[in-house]
Amino acid sequence: MALITGNVTKNAAVDPQTNIVATSNNFINLYSHYQQYSPDKLAKLYLKNGRGKLTKFTEMMGNTRFYAADTLTHSEMGRLQQISTNVAVSGDVFTCSVKHNLRPNEIIEISDGLVRKTAIVSSVTSDTVFVAENRESGAFGFTGNVNLFASSNSWNKGETNFETGKSWGMDTITNHTQIIKEAYFMNRSDVTSVIWVDVPQYPGGRGWFSVEVARTLDLYDNQIEYTHIFGRRATDNSAATAAGKAQGAKGMIQQIEERGNVGNEYISTKADLEDYAFRLKQQGVCRVLTAWSDHTQMNKFSDIASGLNAAYSAGANYGMFKNGKDMAVNMDFTTLSRSGVTFHTASLGILDDPNILGAEKIKEVAPACLLVPSGDKKVLEDGNSYSRPYFSTAYRKNSNMNRYREIEIFGRPFGTPSRKDKIEVLCTTEQSNQLIGAENYFIVNKASNFYS
Repeated sequence: MALITGNVTKNAAVDPQTNIVATSNNFINLYSHYQQYSPDKLAKLYLKNGRGKLTKFTEMMGNTRFYAADTLTHSEMGRLQQISTNVAVSGDVFTCSVKHNLRPNEIIEISDGLVRKTAIVSSVTSDTVFVAENRESGAFGFTGNVNLFASSNSWNKGETNFETGKSWGMDTITNHTQIIKEAYFMNRSDVTSVIWVDVPQYPGGRGWFSVEVARTLDLYDNQIEYTHIFGRRATDNSAATAAGKAQGAKGMIQQIEERGNVGNEYISTKADLEDYAFRLKQQGVCRVLTAWSDHTQMNKFSDIASGLNAAYSAGANYGMFKNGKDMAVNMDFTTLSRSGVTFHTASLGILDDPNILGAEKIKEVAPACLLVPSGDKKVLEDGNSYSRPYFSTAYRKNSNMNRYREIEIFGRPFGTPSRKDKIEVLCTTEQSNQLIGAENYFIVNKASNFYS
């Protein structure tokens, strides 16, 4: 059975259109909504697509903190040991393309992909060249360039210690501030008007003013939420930057693409899940991920889980759930464990919304899911070590000003006096975010070749 895209009158069942109008005076026409339909009127206003408010995904993931400067900066330290790749070998002389950071008497493990040897560094010629002696008899016998790493060291009796020590650099991660605004305007004389419908989802009774202000604030919150997840900072050489427009902050996805892991196509098989689990093990210590997914990816996770039980097709049980004759089958799975990694699954509605990332020609290249780590990480800020969630939203604030949610109302009777014969509601937020340990994140796109 195929689900038809429209109804019997050939209209689209999922209509992405809306009645929003960008004007300086967004006031409902009283005739069409009062006199024309009175007295045959329904008392409740039905929001046929819901409030449209995005899930506060970012607040569920981590904490909300504050900052005072134009940027949000922290430092991260990478792996403990170094591997040198594509190293040229001539006899016992090794030439690296980058600094090898080796010292005499260090033992190194070497391989060309076919042969594995152990050697000891006898002398260091330069930052990129060193001499090492085979710890087995005969020549190394490598074919082509090799990869190598230091595994230990060895000394004769009475020899002194190393003449140089090692130090580890830090990566400085910076995100920038972004100012987001929204506004609502109404003629003061229209504020007293009363409409005949109630809107249960919003407080304030039957005044259209209170309904539209609430809708404006919902839209405003959505813009902030979308920016935290999907926002992209304009590049320095872009046309927008050249035109003097603010560059803005980096959202979660841009930071994952720059520093984390990316994948193409849905996670649809057990082997796919194992690949993601193995990559996570290679990257760090996190072993718990939450997959924030679209509708199709949620179903594919359930299909993977159900297929792990060979008896489900015979009706004995479905996945991990035993069925009785009076029991409905639960066909959704919220948690999967594979290869030592736990995957929690959750729906992210914005990926299916037909007015946002679920829209035609947009959904084809939109994310299938975000794999987000659980737990905290240690970071260095201002010379001090802090435990932070992997992701934090941040808002600008100091002792004199709080830019978390600035709502200013001008015009009586609700706000400060104004020369204009209007009510003005002005919203301003200055925000950024902090993503720690991007190597533990994954962004999976639906398209087969979106990431190359």
